[in-house]
Amino acid sequence: MNLSDLENFGFLKEDIPSNINLKEEINKLKKERNAVILGHFYIEGELQDISDYIGDSLKLSQEAAKTDADIIVFLGVHFMAETAKILSPHKKVIIPDLKAGC
Repeated sequence: MNLSDLENFGFLKEDIPSNINLKEEINKLKKERNAVILGHFYIEGELQDISDYIGDSLKLSQEAAKTDADIIVFLGVHFMAETAKILSPHKKVIIPDLKAGC
């Protein structure tokens, strides 16, 4: 783990072994941990493919409040994750890119 990547980019730059089917692993983890992925409509198509819900900020925050998932992974800007946490204070909200902003 390279903490300078986290400081500089807002996420860790890690190589993924070629023998791993990333989509399968993500779906497996979502099920095991009762997680849901919310993706803003402007994120890359590959990220939309793994998202359970895709939409604008308001729609995604509403979905976050309605879901029965224990963990919400928000693929969008940080204020969206903050809004999801306000609407769902008992849930863990994760934003993979700490420097995501408008």
